[in-house]
Amino acid sequence: MKNHQLLFILGFLSVSSTAWAQPDDLFYSSGLVPPAVQNGTEPASGPFVPRDAKGAPLMQIQGELSLEECINIALANSPRAVSAELAVQDAQVSLNLARAEFLPTASVGASQGYNNHKTDGFPRTDHGSSDVYAQAQLSLSGITDIARNVKISKLALEQAKTDFEGVKNEITGSIKRYYYALLSAKRAVAIRTQSRDLYKDQYERSAEFFRLGLRPKVDVTTAEVNLNNEELRLIRARNLVKTASAQLANAMGITTPSILDIKDVDTFEKIDIPFNEAVETAYANRPDVLSARTGVQISQIRLNRAKAGFFPTFSFSAGFGKSGDDFRLDNEETKLMASVEFPIFNAFKTYNGYKQAKLDFSKTLNSNRSLLNDVFLDVQNAYIKMKEAAESIPVAEVNVEKAKENLDLSRGRYNEGIGDIIELKDAEVAYTDAELSLLTARYDYASAVADLKQAMGTY
Repeated sequence: MKNHQLLFILGFLSVSSTAWAQPDDLFYSSGLVPPAVQNGTEPASGPFVPRDAKGAPLMQIQGELSLEECINIALANSPRAVSAELAVQDAQVSLNLARAEFLPTASVGASQGYNNHKTDGFPRTDHGSSDVYAQAQLSLSGITDIARNVKISKLALEQAKTDFEGVKNEITGSIKRYYYALLSAKRAVAIRTQSRDLYKDQYERSAEFFRLGLRPKVDVTTAEVNLNNEELRLIRARNLVKTASAQLANAMGITTPSILDIKDVDTFEKIDIPFNEAVETAYANRPDVLSARTGVQISQIRLNRAKAGFFPTFSFSAGFGKSGDDFRLDNEETKLMASVEFPIFNAFKTYNGYKQAKLDFSKTLNSNRSLLNDVFLDVQNAYIKMKEAAESIPVAEVNVEKAKENLDLSRGRYNEGIGDIIELKDAEVAYTDAELSLLTARYDYASAVADLKQAMGTY
């Protein structure tokens, strides 16, 4: 091949590769720039579009959402879940890079010189020398260190996956708590509405009795005050619904100005498990415990790597290449080399590195002991809360029944002119409080079960 033809080919390839790989391609492909901006148009303004578990956009949440649907939306939209998933991908890339140290590299290339200059007024052209080559090589510097780095990267990937499961465990537990809190707030509104209607009926009866001359004016005034106070409590209860809905939406990773419409739960999940078994389950299944155990393995390998600095280092390299003035590649070159290096003195860097790795290993073990204590406390708190709520429910049910019976008796006594309005008010307050206590006990139990499952890592 002639020299000027080779030069033309090299120039064409260089220009083509430059035009194909624009400097901004990586910036655009990162997702930081919307497609509209890439096309030269302004981005369309609008609210954040939530997505379901499959990544499909949820343009508008319609109908009632079940607990399972809320959890799936949260896992798809929560920034924490997205970050944890990206961490898994990053760990996988790091593992691929570590494994690549064991693989050979191959390359091809060509070069051609060209000079045009004048000497004593006469132009002279020098095409220089041309070179075409193809080569493959493998270089392993510190074989044992490379193997340890691969092992660490594999454990780091396993740890990232476990951390992702831990994030899903925490998100699921949070969604359950906020879901039950919203249900509880909505039912509290229903109870307050019923109580408001009772006070309204009491006010109308008192006004009618006063008109007929059967009751004094003070009964009408008292009944009106009681009605207004209950209206205020109803307003607060409705605001609590808005707050609970906003908290649930935030936990799901979405924004919406309206109150979420969620499905009611008639029966709650029950857990009948001994405390010791719950603790053992947490030690065996909690993602953060599993991640910490993997961290101990990583710290142990790093300690071994630091200790290996006191021993010889083995390296190996091999290469094969062909080159020539044209594409026939007439010249060949083969290289093989194995080496061993003995450390003698490096300003105590190896010793201090080993000491630091040993301290890091001790700190990792100590952190794990602290984590196990925290896990035990989490299980204990959730277990105590669950047992307390379970024991409170039957007592609260009896209180509701007795308070309703007392309210009926007080209303009858008031209508017959035997009881006074204070007695009736006390009975109505006691009945409303009993219903709210039963509501609280039931949803406290549901939340405690969710907390216990999260503490055990069995979401």
